[in-house]
Formats: sequence, structure tokens, C-alpha cells
Amino acid sequence: MLSTLPQAHATFLNRIRDAVASDVRFRALLIGGSYVHGGLDEHSDLDFDIVVEDNCYADVLSTRKDFAEALPGFLNAFTGEHVGEPRLLICLYGPPLLHIDLKFSLASDLDQQIERRAVLFARDPAEIEKRIEAAAVAWPNRPSEWFEARA
Repeated sequence: MLSTLPQAHATFLNRIRDAVASDVRFRALLIGGSYVHGGLDEHSDLDFDIVVEDNCYADVLSTRKDFAEALPGFLNAFTGEHVGEPRLLICLYGPPLLHIDLKFSLASDLDQQIERRAVLFARDPAEIEKRIEAAAVAWPNRPSEWFEARA
């Protein structure tokens, strides 16, 4: 899939994969959204899930913006409480402008997913892929009022 990505997306993907691989606090880098479902184009966001070592989770959550800022082209970021996902950091990078979602999870969080993500990097690929394959996958169906209150 990497060969079919728009250049800006491919460049960012390589940078974040390198950053995650070089940080011992992280176990894996996964990607979902249009990357796995299709339809990704130059206007698409990239939806990453960074799997964090259990003993580093509190530290990573408190410094996640520092991690995002260290990636080239960082413009701004905010957390995802407004969409019910406090582990999420919604980021903008550029130029060109890229919307990047960084969710920070534990390996145990992979047991319940909203989609089956692709593994871009893992220290133990067999363990991560086994968890992904065995996971219960269900979209959190919320009433329209829940979304309207956040719009």
C-alpha cells in the first residue's frame, strides 16, 4: 500500500514509523482508516495507533504532544475528548497540510477494536497480529445527538 500513497502521506508514514521504532516505550505502530478500507487520496487523514509498553503508558500520555511536535512539519495538536477518545491526539502537519490522528493504546486495548488495523511496525509482530486477528471488532454506535452535541 505504501507505494500507492500520495508522496506527503508516504513521507510522513516513514517518519513516524522510524520515530516509533527508535523509541523503546513503543511496541507497535498500526494504521487504520482509509489506509485499510481504501479510498485514500491526497486529502485523506492518516489514522495511527501507537501501542505503548504498559509501564510507560502514563509517561507517554503526559508527553504525547512532545512526541508529535518532534516529527517534522508539526503545526498544532489537540486531544480527542470531544469525540470520546481521550487517548487520541489530533494533529496537523505541513506543508502540505496533513491531518494525522495519533492514538496511544496498550496491547490489551487491541482486544476490542473499531476496525482491523494494519501493522506498520512491531517489536513482536506475531504477538500484535495475533491480538488483532482475535479481537472483537465493533463500531461504537452512538446516537446522532451524541455527535451533534460535539459539532
